[in-house]
Amino acid sequence: MAANTNTNKRLAIKHVRDRAKSAYEKKSECHICGSSEELELHHTHSLTLLFDKWARDMGYSTSTDADVIAIRDEFIEAHRSEIYDEVFTLCNKHHVALHRIFGQAPPLTTAGKQARWIEKQKAKLLGIEIYDPVDPKTAPSKGMFSKFY
Repeated sequence: MAANTNTNKRLAIKHVRDRAKSAYEKKSECHICGSSEELELHHTHSLTLLFDKWARDMGYSTSTDADVIAIRDEFIEAHRSEIYDEVFTLCNKHHVALHRIFGQAPPLTTAGKQARWIEKQKAKLLGIEIYDPVDPKTAPSKGMFSKFY
């Protein structure tokens, strides 16, 4: 095996994370509960899956460290929103709960569902009912316009 070959599946994304993390804006409290303890950054788009799909779609090799390093800036620029904007600071408790529901590496198609789950958890703690247009069970049941939901 060549010395420059990636031997760990997470190694490729480590090079991307190392480059991107200096610009992360981790908040000082959990987005859901406001805790300032054991904070972690959660990407609603799994960076590993996003990077692998992008590299495949672009026809790029990621079999060596040098391959990954050569393309990581292009990937970061192409996916700025997913890397820096579509993220949440969560306490470990809520981060673990989210991954218990969506899996360790949630499919990219679940990004919106993850964001809605996070907002629902926050609303529950605040005692607020929120209407989720994707989930008809949350539609208001009272009022003269409820039949239009």
